[in-house]
Amino acid sequence: MTSRGAVLLLIACAAPRDSHGPPVLAMAETLYYHGQIDSARALWRSELERAGAAGDSAAIARVVTWLGIAAWKQGDLAEARQLGEEALALKLRRGFAADLAKSYNALGLVAWHQARLADGDSLFGHAIVRAGTARDAKAMAAATNNLGLIRVEQGRFVAARDDLEVASRLAREAGETRLEGNVLTNLAMLDNRTGDPAAAIPALEQARAAYRRIGLGAQEQNALGQLGEAYDALGEPRLAIAALDSALSQARAQGLRQEEASDLESLAREYRKAGDLRRALDFYAQAKAIDAELELETELGADLRAEAEIYAALGDLDLGSRHAAEALTRHRKIDAPYEVFLDHLLLADLDARAHRDAEADSELAAAHALAARLDIRTARVDVALAEARIADARGDARRVLRGLAVAAPDLERGGYDSEWQAAALRTRAYTRLGRLEEAAATGRAAVAAIERVRGRFGSGALRTAYLADRASAYADLVGVLLRLRRVEEAFATSDAARGRALLDHLAASSDGSDTLAAAVQPLRDGAELLRRIAGLVQQIDESERDLAAEPSAPESASVRLLYGELARARSAYEAVLVQQAERAGELGPLLGETALDPAAVRGSLRPDEALLEYLVAPDRVRLFVVTGARVESLDAPVSAENLVSRVRLARDLMGRPAAAAGPGPPVLAALFESLVRPALRSGMLRGVRRLVVVPHDVLTYLPFAALHDDSTSRYLIEDYTLAYLPSAAALPALRERPRPAAAASEAVVFAPLPDELPATRGEAMAVRDALGRATLRVGASATERRFRAAVAVNGIVHVASHGRLDAMNPMFSRIAFAPRSRSSDDDGRFELHELLGLSVASPLVFLSGCETGLGPAGSTDFARGEDYATLAQAFLFAGARNVVATLWRVEDGGAAVFAQAFYQQLRSAEPAEALARAQRELLSHPRYSGPFYWGGYVFSGGEVAQNLTALSVRP
Repeated sequence: MTSRGAVLLLIACAAPRDSHGPPVLAMAETLYYHGQIDSARALWRSELERAGAAGDSAAIARVVTWLGIAAWKQGDLAEARQLGEEALALKLRRGFAADLAKSYNALGLVAWHQARLADGDSLFGHAIVRAGTARDAKAMAAATNNLGLIRVEQGRFVAARDDLEVASRLAREAGETRLEGNVLTNLAMLDNRTGDPAAAIPALEQARAAYRRIGLGAQEQNALGQLGEAYDALGEPRLAIAALDSALSQARAQGLRQEEASDLESLAREYRKAGDLRRALDFYAQAKAIDAELELETELGADLRAEAEIYAALGDLDLGSRHAAEALTRHRKIDAPYEVFLDHLLLADLDARAHRDAEADSELAAAHALAARLDIRTARVDVALAEARIADARGDARRVLRGLAVAAPDLERGGYDSEWQAAALRTRAYTRLGRLEEAAATGRAAVAAIERVRGRFGSGALRTAYLADRASAYADLVGVLLRLRRVEEAFATSDAARGRALLDHLAASSDGSDTLAAAVQPLRDGAELLRRIAGLVQQIDESERDLAAEPSAPESASVRLLYGELARARSAYEAVLVQQAERAGELGPLLGETALDPAAVRGSLRPDEALLEYLVAPDRVRLFVVTGARVESLDAPVSAENLVSRVRLARDLMGRPAAAAGPGPPVLAALFESLVRPALRSGMLRGVRRLVVVPHDVLTYLPFAALHDDSTSRYLIEDYTLAYLPSAAALPALRERPRPAAAASEAVVFAPLPDELPATRGEAMAVRDALGRATLRVGASATERRFRAAVAVNGIVHVASHGRLDAMNPMFSRIAFAPRSRSSDDDGRFELHELLGLSVASPLVFLSGCETGLGPAGSTDFARGEDYATLAQAFLFAGARNVVATLWRVEDGGAAVFAQAFYQQLRSAEPAEALARAQRELLSHPRYSGPFYWGGYVFSGGEVAQNLTALSVRP
């Protein structure tokens, strides 16, 4: 039993019942509880020699018990068991009844750690009886706590919680703060494993506070590991990594090798999910070395399998296959059937991807045989989905449908994750067979299930990258609907494929303000229920795997209880979805939560406007062109893989001050041909002067303004005014948003870093000169608190500063201000999650900083399918009507020139048109004509008629 929960919580053995033993023993025990285990062992060995010479059997028994506990703590289970049994035998021979509970407890820990759950259950039971006879409340609390952990591994969660709560009460009554902290950590582990990580965090903070009160900060290692698990489940990788880093440091300082390996594996998983595959491999390599040293074959094989998946993701299928084969060899050697099953599935997938069909079929057959032997739902589902994926890749539609039909009862009993995968596979199969109505029905079912999964919830063996599959499921349904000539439904489906990062983080980021809390409460409730559902599915899977090895009536009953809880949680979530739709109001479209109404979008477009919405599919890019009259679907002739390469190249070439003037690199012309030319050829853009662009996937990071038409030698911005939106559904919501009734306020310009960014001082003055009047906040006066006050009133706000994108967690992306205090509302770090609690009234927010218009992938390697979660989108959500932001770091001198040109144009034009005019002005400037200086500015918002002269511009 070496999961994160088990490894981190092997800490519940009680301290000695009496503290009046020899001083050297008390000192050794103190060292042990402070994490200095090697020093404690040295003292115990010294005392053992003294006690042996003196014939002190009681001292010998006590010291041998502690040496066994220390060996267990450091992962030497064979020595721990031997020493524990020697100590127990001595105590029984000599009649040391008062100390028997500790020996039974220590041996129970070893048994549990060696996966001898029945032995552990019996040994902890003996410890409880002996502690009761001796009236040792502390030993009883420790044994009851450990019995609760056995119940967790057996899947008996109700019984486990009862045991842990009893242990907590006993520890509290005995005044055992350390033990109480341990039990709190274990209760938090149970919350994590049953899908309630939000409840785990307060318990863990209480545990850490308890350890610190008694000077046992070393004990925090376990709590920090669980804290990392909780933050991971809550979708906060930045906080998860911070907690796991701290846990790893403590494990290393204490010489806790197995805990160190577990922390390394958890960190590897975090970095793998974040897309940093090289760092993930490094952490797995370190964990493997420790697992090999401790002879933990199950964990070593699991690390090899994880490495195999990463190598395959990096394109090295042969290296991935070698690692998977080694994992299989190790797991066969120790007869770990479920691990062997997963190894066969991975090998089948890798062989299929390498077009080794015979080998893939052989691995699948082996997996099928093991699934029959295991006879558990999760194995049947995993092998059915793997077989269907391989059949789908081969174009064998009938085999896909046959395999999924056999697995249908098991699929219906699981979570949304397996449900959407099966529906998506059926959609492609029905499409190949020409059964389009059935394909549309299963496609809608796949999309509906995906909307419930929300990306990070749910998991399954051999699941491919969630976001990539997510996009393909939407694209498949769009393709079917277009073949059925249901263009507007296809357009609505495409719009639903927009990113959800802001939505997913919103529920956890609300500051409790009345308006925001009322708006996002259904989102929060839904997120909590999704986590609960994912946790229940995980526990069902784990419990069924345990049952395959040790079937018994109590565990079977616990699984039935879990299925009942899962059904209730899913019903509750469906009810929340209804409530969420009813209360979405204005926020829903801005968050991508409200279904698109094509008629409303058409009605929001003025005669000279068209909306271009893109959907990146694996083999093509779908383009929907929308005008006030109709919606038309076109295909852009470029694959997703090719598109990623082109966008990366375009940004690399344009994102440098030395970028050449003139037509720009040829890749800009190639992208124009793929992304804009089809719309021009369709005739849909006749009479259009303004384009509303709704990007998707990697196109979020493309500066459309700089796309070049070689046939006319003109950039796109020279012929069209551009606006960007996160979804088409946001357009009518923004244009129907009421304008503030309050009188216009004076513009405020912030330049908090004039020493670091010298030209921002000049930029601030240029903005004031162009506006005719503005309040300047330069240097120390440009505080976060003043910025909050400025955006809350009806006036233009311009910020010339650094914008920092947090690739691990976009909610911690930030704008830099002058720090004034340690208070979170004036610490100089205005983070995106803080914006969500504000009510922004500004008609225009101009973010003149690096990458303020990008989501997290803009700072990474263009991870496929990254969500459109930007500072600009968050400002729109909070109430701003127009936002100007940037796609890359702009030289501060060029930024000052651009800002002055923009505000001068704003005297006679609405914001989007003013931005286009400023871009054209710099295009003709001898020094600033390269796309680097103007191409990265993007406008987001819904205004089309308001002239901001009346608000802030003075003659």
